Amino acid sequence: MMSRPFLIFLVAFALAPIAVPPVSAQSATPAEIFVVLAKEAPGTVDPALADMGALRRPPFNAFRSMEILERDTIRLRQGQPQELTLPNGRKLRILLQRVMPDGRFRVRVSIKREEGNSYLPLLQVVASPGDPFFVAGQAHQGGTLVIGIRVGQAPTR
Repeated sequence: MMSRPFLIFLVAFALAPIAVPPVSAQSATPAEIFVVLAKEAPGTVDPALADMGALRRPPFNAFRSMEILERDTIRLRQGQPQELTLPNGRKLRILLQRVMPDGRFRVRVSIKREEGNSYLPLLQVVASPGDPFFVAGQAHQGGTLVIGIRVGQAPTR
């Protein structure tokens, strides 16, 4: 038979919420990159984009069709840029600048042309874990590339 203090410890341990450790500057942070071809012409919207409210607000709500062309998962480390090649040949560069004390992420994004000149020289965003932000404006295949970036994971409730 278990002693009463030991039993109380087990019950308290079992009922304690499971905490997600905070992201430190040294650990790798997961990030999801999705490249969408958006067009103003009528068409379908990929169901995977349905939960992204930002795409239903201006300026993105002008697009009546959206197709995910690419989807990648990368690991970001503070101060170490990651580069991905976009379907139009340009380079997307993502840099995790800092993990904020409240758990949000300060991220710097740029897009370079093949020749090396910056198309989007600097976009700095403070993003909440799991909330996507978007960069758009690159012409591609009769539409516009919309790049979605989701850093970290949304907290569980």
